[in-house]
Amino acid sequence: MYKLKTLDVWDTLLRRKCHPDFIKLTAARHLQLRFSAHLADGFGDHWAIFRERCQIEGELARAASRAGTDDEYSLHHVLEHLVQRVVTAPGVDAARLADELATAELALEKANTFPDPQCREVIGQYPAERTLFLSDFYMPAGMLNELLQHHGLDDIAADGISSCDIRLNKRSGQLFRHVHEAFAVAPEHHVHIGDNRHSDVTIPGAIGITSVHYLPEQAHAERELRESLFADRAALFGHLERIIAEGRHDALDGRHGDARAAFLLGTQAAPLWVGFCLSVAEQCVAEGLDRLFFFTREGEFFIQIFERLFPHGKIAGLPLPPHGILEVSRLATFCASLREVSTAELMRMWNLYSTQSMFALARSLGLEPAALEGLCSRHGLPIGEEVVYPWQDARVQALFADPDFQQLIEGKSAGDAQRLLAYIEQKGLAATDSRIGIVDIGWRGTIQDNLAHVVPEKTLFGHYLGLARVLNEQPVNCRKHAFGPNLNQHPEASHLLDAVAPLEMLSNSPNGSVEGYRLLPSGKIEAQRLIDEEENTVFHSYVSHFQQGVLFAAQAWADYLDNHAVSSAELRPQALAIWNALVTRTPGEMLEAYTSLSHNEVFGVGQFVEQSAVPSMGVLLRSPFIRRDRHSLIQYIRQSQWAASLKKRTDLNPVHKALLSTAVSAGKVYKYVRVRWQHHQAKRGN
Repeated sequence: MYKLKTLDVWDTLLRRKCHPDFIKLTAARHLQLRFSAHLADGFGDHWAIFRERCQIEGELARAASRAGTDDEYSLHHVLEHLVQRVVTAPGVDAARLADELATAELALEKANTFPDPQCREVIGQYPAERTLFLSDFYMPAGMLNELLQHHGLDDIAADGISSCDIRLNKRSGQLFRHVHEAFAVAPEHHVHIGDNRHSDVTIPGAIGITSVHYLPEQAHAERELRESLFADRAALFGHLERIIAEGRHDALDGRHGDARAAFLLGTQAAPLWVGFCLSVAEQCVAEGLDRLFFFTREGEFFIQIFERLFPHGKIAGLPLPPHGILEVSRLATFCASLREVSTAELMRMWNLYSTQSMFALARSLGLEPAALEGLCSRHGLPIGEEVVYPWQDARVQALFADPDFQQLIEGKSAGDAQRLLAYIEQKGLAATDSRIGIVDIGWRGTIQDNLAHVVPEKTLFGHYLGLARVLNEQPVNCRKHAFGPNLNQHPEASHLLDAVAPLEMLSNSPNGSVEGYRLLPSGKIEAQRLIDEEENTVFHSYVSHFQQGVLFAAQAWADYLDNHAVSSAELRPQALAIWNALVTRTPGEMLEAYTSLSHNEVFGVGQFVEQSAVPSMGVLLRSPFIRRDRHSLIQYIRQSQWAASLKKRTDLNPVHKALLSTAVSAGKVYKYVRVRWQHHQAKRGN
């Protein structure tokens, strides 16, 4: 029986799920996200803040040594210095903020540590009258007590000493001598247990303490593996890929053929969707959002990934806003957002669909075409005629000037707006919520524009996978951010937006498109959704398995993202490479699923469109000479520039395929030149 038993804390009582410096790095990420708009120059990246913290620790350690103590410093002192150097927000109380950050760091330690599975058995072999923990650490003993209590280890060591409290440590031996004096214990009556050969074995042994080297083989090997992932992101990502590959065998059970291929593809492509949802979480904190809505249909998939990655609603210890699904579409929100009934206002749609029949116009406004047929006839306008540049057509202008038409559309718009507002409030939007985040796949953010007109008193922050160049004047209460290419800011990776329909398919939902909203007898508002069974055949046979693969991999990523302080910027290069591979080296099963898809184009076109449909040979040959055919071809090129899919088509004759490929390639070249010219002009304007 010894009079005193002392225990090391780290890798004796407690083990970490990651390298110790990852906790500091995650704490730096907490600071970077929380004060993203108020950081000193050079500190926009959490690695830079982490390096500054290490610099401060070194400075404080050297100052302590010069003062005659061991090279010790306290967490609060380090964080106070860090705040003073990094945070530029006006009126910041550095001491108070350091307290808040220390509390946040303790929470990170609680979340990313666990009891050593064998420590009780070993510790029990050395009975003593009194047991204390001794730790060379920058957190005070009170915080270590709280950490041990959190993990149910306070019955082993209810109290102890941290080196930062008394500025003496085990490495020098001074902490052991302090203990002997404080507790009137001779070295020969003292046993110490710990993992570090120098601090826990050699030094106490030289003093005369019985030292026990606690280094269980398996736990130590796992620790070394975890710590090897700190310095190299490629090593970390490769480690995750191996974990996913090793674990997916059971998940593949029962999947065969295309379903198996889709699941495997999903596990490999997951970093694209994981990186996107990670960027959404980062932006939520940086933008100080009150609420976050995921838009149907793709948002129904995105929210599943988001919740896998952030099951506790936090990133780097910071709370994420309340979130949910918002059932919306261009069709369900456009008419509600009309500020007036005029051809100028309709340019918000016609900039996207420059050729449109009045049949398609009616459908796009959520009206039955029969409601417009008599009015169109009044102005000599066949409802099914495809009108090129409708805003320039005298018959369309006369229709819009018709009081009966004005009254019809104004009434429809007012009713739609009333139901839409009631629906959004029903989904949790409070009057006090002023900063609203939305998540959608992209590509111009027109649904966000529509909602911005409906709720002008709110600021809407859009988070997108990618953004094409906007064609309409942007509402003043709109902000838009893209994880992938954003052609409104830079032409980088613009080719990825040539083929967006495949990503829409892979992110799709089986729950149908929203057509509008109706008031139920109960007083609730219900979204009306059109479910196409033919479309869902592709979802169930291929897309659902792909999504399950992504979600399977996302679960593995979730265990590493936060405690390894991975940022979306670090994932972005890998994510864009995956995007490129999906649309340039498309697996045959994915292409087959896509070409069998029927896509809802009721808004703008007025009907569902077969993805396999292409302009006929006649249209291609006549397009240089006949305006209507030329516009039909242009519309096709605008909506489908997936050259890789054309090359793999086996149902088109070689001449037809060659003409289509040439037309699509010419359209892409025109787009690239135009995008770069617009970017150049924008830079000159600034």
